[in-house]
Amino acid sequence: MKKFVIVLAVLAIVPSVFLSSCKKTVDCPGLPQQMEGYFPSVIEMKFSNGLGDTLAFPVSQYSRDVPRTLSNNPLSVGGTGSKPVCYETLKASSTMTIPMYWSFELGVSEDLKTTSISLNITEEFLSNNYFDVQVNETPSSLGDYKVFGDTLVIAASPVSSMRFSEAQIVYGQGLVKLHDVANNCDWTRVW
Repeated sequence: MKKFVIVLAVLAIVPSVFLSSCKKTVDCPGLPQQMEGYFPSVIEMKFSNGLGDTLAFPVSQYSRDVPRTLSNNPLSVGGTGSKPVCYETLKASSTMTIPMYWSFELGVSEDLKTTSISLNITEEFLSNNYFDVQVNETPSSLGDYKVFGDTLVIAASPVSSMRFSEAQIVYGQGLVKLHDVANNCDWTRVW
């Protein structure tokens, strides 16, 4: 009986040691705090055009997606054991209930070696404006947290109902300017 228990114990331990050795973990530095210099950390962003008109983007929600280190699991659903992933996003947005919805997202993915900034401005029934830029570098691979440089100008993805064609983001200030093609003017952020 003792031999049988020992054999069962060995048969239980060996596969579990083998499967746990298949589990991989990746070191994930995530989004460095210095990268937040591209991010609008305010309660409202106000813009003005040359005619004295104002445009306000209230910040209703801040969120941080922080799975800094995820590991694969060979016993996961389907037994895929897919490779570990490492990403983090920081997002600010308005609520969906106002006539103009906007969101600004900064993300870094270590396993894909990319850093991205995206901006979405949607006016109910009028326009949909999407700005996105991605570089094949990460703050950890560059050793420099200004992945996009000091000033970033992003062209909007062309769509038929577009109002804003260009956005300017400055490190340390966030979103500072929008070019309005519908009204032929620039909206400059006022502090």
